[in-house]
Amino acid sequence: MESRALWGRIGAIALPLGIILLVAATAVHPSREDVMNHTAVFREYAQTDAWIAIHFTQWLASLVFFGGLVALYFAMGPKREGSTVLARFGLSAVVLTTAAITMLQAVDGVALKWAVDAWAKAPADQESSALAAAMGLRWTEYALQSYSNILLGLTLTFFGLAIAYGTAYSRWLGWLAAVAGVAWIIHGVMVSYVGLFDSVPRLVALVLMAVWAFAMAVQMWPGRRSRAARTAAPTGPVTA
Repeated sequence: MESRALWGRIGAIALPLGIILLVAATAVHPSREDVMNHTAVFREYAQTDAWIAIHFTQWLASLVFFGGLVALYFAMGPKREGSTVLARFGLSAVVLTTAAITMLQAVDGVALKWAVDAWAKAPADQESSALAAAMGLRWTEYALQSYSNILLGLTLTFFGLAIAYGTAYSRWLGWLAAVAGVAWIIHGVMVSYVGLFDSVPRLVALVLMAVWAFAMAVQMWPGRRSRAARTAAPTGPVTA
């Protein structure tokens, strides 16, 4: 029980902290130009000295948030058979999502910055080849964005269903996470066909994920858990 309380504290801090760090880093991310106007947006990136630091912060935010999901897994405590399997899939998906987002931030946050800086400084006879190199990294970023969003969606969906079919926390929080996960999956698929853009599913996913993270933090904090468990518990006996 003490171990679960400790994991609950870790998760209650990490989940909202990850969201706060992500919002802070995204707020200073350059976004004046149309993200699909490549020459204009590449010039904007080249002029941004804080580009690498911003993306390291976004990566750190992701690690903190995913750490909160790992803590959630261990804080959930006794689970029924179906929710146990779902939670384990969620834990596996966290590992895959962390790896995918790490690769995404390496390409977008470091490699692309070097490429656009080289293009901005290239002599006239080398501009086209430098731009082609930057575009190759940009297209790689599209692929990593797509798969990262899909994996994040799967992670939230698995954890959401584990909560919804479990007894540890209020079940409405599980369905909230699952809906956010489905929205991330839809956006991720759209990115692979359209590129980088702000879709309605992405907006829905961001808002629901933020609400879920803060609401989960309240329920995961020791002392709130027993009340949430009573709310989530089924009215009739549960047989093994």
